[in-house]
Amino acid sequence: MYAVGLFLLSYLVLDIEGMLVSELTSNKELDIPDNVLLDAMDDMRYWNRFSALFTFLILTVKCFLIALVLYAGLFFANLHHGVKLGTLFKVAAYSEIAFVLAGMIKIWIGGVSGFTYSEFSIYYPLSLLSVQELEAINPIFYYPLQVANLFEVFYWFLLVFFLSHELDFSISKAAKIGLGSYGISLMFWMVLVMFLTLNFT
Repeated sequence: MYAVGLFLLSYLVLDIEGMLVSELTSNKELDIPDNVLLDAMDDMRYWNRFSALFTFLILTVKCFLIALVLYAGLFFANLHHGVKLGTLFKVAAYSEIAFVLAGMIKIWIGGVSGFTYSEFSIYYPLSLLSVQELEAINPIFYYPLQVANLFEVFYWFLLVFFLSHELDFSISKAAKIGLGSYGISLMFWMVLVMFLTLNFT
């Protein structure tokens, strides 16, 4: 449902193809022949048909990984007995609504604003990055500033709430397990993304 909602909103509101063509044609440093640009647009249109499927697969893998992280937190707290991975997957899937809302707001704002393709790709609503001047920020800090957003905080609240609800934990116990395990994995993920950004830019 999340994947279909994002796909439909993107299809109805956002003109990624127009944004990309506009950016490529306005960039005088790139001398791209017309036939290469048209071939690239044809490829984009072809793969765009599968974007709902790709979104579904990405969300499924992400929720599965979050379920594994939560299970690891339960294991180290010795509370994993009788807990099924499917229950934790459900917790992660329910909590994911926070990021789906963020994606829908990003798509909506991208559709009604004058973003270039590059600006849209790094924009994240209600984040520290969205209130900064991009020229003054080193690209290595883009991702951490994107992660520092209100939707991330909302996600943490949902994660604790659904973990408490599904496993009959107190809010404090769910917060220790959920925020501890997810917080540590998020820190590792941010370090990895920053490392890759540093090496590939």
